[in-house]
Amino acid sequence: MLFASLFGLLLAALTAVFQWRHVFVLVVLVMLLQDPARKLVPGQPVFFVGFVAVVFAAGWLGAWLNRVRLRPSVIVGWHRDLALPATLFLLLMAAQAVHSVARFGNPFLPVLGSLTYLAPLAAVLFAHQYAVRFGTAGIRRFFAAYVILSIPWFLGIVAESQGYGWRVLGEVGEGQIIYDFGLNKRAMAGFYRAAEVAAWHIGMVSCLLFVLLNGRRLSVLKSAGVALIVLFLLYVGFVTGRRKMLVYVVVFGVAYVALYANFLKGKARPAALAALGCLAGFGALLSLGPDPGERSFDAPTSRFEKQDWSLARRDEGAAWQARMLTVFGDIPERFNLLAYRPVQWAVDSFGWLGAGLGSGAQGAQHFGGGAQRFGGAAEGGLGKVTMDLGVPGLVLFLWFVGVVIRQVWQRLQALSVASRGHAMLAFGLAAILIANVATFAVATQVFGDLFVLILCGSALGFLLALPSVAWNEVIAGRTAPATGAGFTSPQPIGPRLPSLPRPGE
Repeated sequence: MLFASLFGLLLAALTAVFQWRHVFVLVVLVMLLQDPARKLVPGQPVFFVGFVAVVFAAGWLGAWLNRVRLRPSVIVGWHRDLALPATLFLLLMAAQAVHSVARFGNPFLPVLGSLTYLAPLAAVLFAHQYAVRFGTAGIRRFFAAYVILSIPWFLGIVAESQGYGWRVLGEVGEGQIIYDFGLNKRAMAGFYRAAEVAAWHIGMVSCLLFVLLNGRRLSVLKSAGVALIVLFLLYVGFVTGRRKMLVYVVVFGVAYVALYANFLKGKARPAALAALGCLAGFGALLSLGPDPGERSFDAPTSRFEKQDWSLARRDEGAAWQARMLTVFGDIPERFNLLAYRPVQWAVDSFGWLGAGLGSGAQGAQHFGGGAQRFGGAAEGGLGKVTMDLGVPGLVLFLWFVGVVIRQVWQRLQALSVASRGHAMLAFGLAAILIANVATFAVATQVFGDLFVLILCGSALGFLLALPSVAWNEVIAGRTAPATGAGFTSPQPIGPRLPSLPRPGE
């Protein structure tokens, strides 16, 4: 299996070099296959998690060989706003890499840590140029491939929950056992390597399904099919046991409605009422079933034990349900424990310079760092950045994020005036980024997955490129621009943002 996996990786990488425009689909395929392949290899080697990075780097090489300008300067506003904080941040990363090697004596640790920050940047640059060349059709093609391929893959979670003992199912390693509400149950991962990763994919697929279908007229039959898919996603998300998926989807929905209401005010009230109705139905569905109270549920502890325990399973389902519903009440406490305190802990433990690049990265336990050495202090996003880069790095990180937010806001303003269709796509991308930022703030584990980083970076790259995409598609006559949109003349790569007419002009 190891030889077959490496051969498949080589084939995918070569395809990405010579067919770089298909690299996103190749990355999705590799992401789906790398975890079950890893489970079949003795020892479950950790290097399998890097397969998607190899294929993406091969696609980057292919684009570069085809003279695609993969440099930050092609992004509008880079020199004016982004260049200085980005340069300072990269210089600090280099200094903290030296710090990490001096502290831990292992050069692989800063290499691993740097991927957390560099992989999204690489994805932003690649996705920006991909969007400029292939437009909204290319963006939707990538998202559609990810959604269509992922939905049947979630059946592995169903199979695991039903007790099937296939080697490709379940979490890598010992796995996580959930004890809340008297439970003694393993989190379900299906074909993915961890339940946390599986839950993130369920949340992302749910959001992208909305983005793809938003604004489209569906027949009764297609609407029924979409409703079944939504119920299926809700079910598999429930089964994983990872409650953050619920918050992820809710944050996405609230963010989308807020953006829609702010930029397209004429439809604010019906959009808000529809969102409230969806949330009410979502909460009602989760609330079905008895209240478990303080009962203890004696479920089998074996991972794939098969026996007749229908009564225990019903009780366990009630406890599982009650646990899922507590996620919203736990948000303030989790924010305190995972957003603020880890920063204080990192400063108290390592000083204002932190522990060095990669000290809190996922997989760092194999190279002298990680949660096994430092506990869960790096689970919160701000705590992880502080451990890696110290207080100066945290300040630069927040500065860079603030500048990016301003750039995104300018683009949303421009698109809302120029093209309703492109604006709605931009709202979806922005809402996805907001949901991921909220998740990163309190739970960084899943952001050690390279595909997660690539997809988040790609969403930002697509969003930054959308004014250029909108201009090109308006010129081609595929979208009617709003009167007075004020688009400037396009350039081959990265045209300037359209001017923003003020109300009444």
